[in-house]
Amino acid sequence: MSLAALALVLFAGLAVGMTSIGGVLLVPVLSAVDGVPIARAVPAAVFAFLLTGAASAGQYLWMQRRALAQGRPPTGAPRAAILALQAGTLLGAAAGALSLRWVPVVALHLALAAMALGSGAQALFVRAPADAGTPPPPAALAAIGLAVGLGSAWTGTGGPILLLPILLALATPLRAAIAMALAVQIPIAGAASAVNWWAGQLDLRLGLLLAAPLIGGWAIGLAIASRMSTARLRQALGLLLMATGLWYGVHILTH
Repeated sequence: MSLAALALVLFAGLAVGMTSIGGVLLVPVLSAVDGVPIARAVPAAVFAFLLTGAASAGQYLWMQRRALAQGRPPTGAPRAAILALQAGTLLGAAAGALSLRWVPVVALHLALAAMALGSGAQALFVRAPADAGTPPPPAALAAIGLAVGLGSAWTGTGGPILLLPILLALATPLRAAIAMALAVQIPIAGAASAVNWWAGQLDLRLGLLLAAPLIGGWAIGLAIASRMSTARLRQALGLLLMATGLWYGVHILTH
């Protein structure tokens, strides 16, 4: 991997750690900067997402146990909420893979871009207490996970870019929403990586090379986010959502 690609993957990890969004940059970076074929880049990127999601899950469990040991209420999303979301996402991803041939893919990609733009504008311009409200109940999260899993399989994107706009629209506390968005990477990337490995499409060495700077950037981004006010974090998320939606829409329309 070139130094330019390494720096951009590190930046993507930084964005993931701060807002859960940024992984969408990996495949374009590999393809445009290092000339890696898409068929090789996508499975490697998905595998790197799996390792980042596992690191995020480990950090989440550690924070929960630390809070309980110190007699403080756990922060972030409740464990039951995350498990319900992951279960729905896994079922949705499987159903999406089976139904992909009948789906209008371009229209879905454009809808995804519009959703990211709208959610980013809401985060930036609609004045609302970022930590107001509570996460949706587990049954609702399972249904949301089902929809996110379907959308991820149909569009080839990770869960956060689909899930965050929905959670923000439901007034989910911002930091809980980011934690849940990171958590859905595990079932989506895990299922896809298993299929890619079985089909002989996974370049394990490239996946590990991607994962190292991605996780390093994620750790830095997580540390930065923990020191930011919720309002500032919401602004950063809004800007990243709008930039991603704009780039994604232009990319779909011009390719």
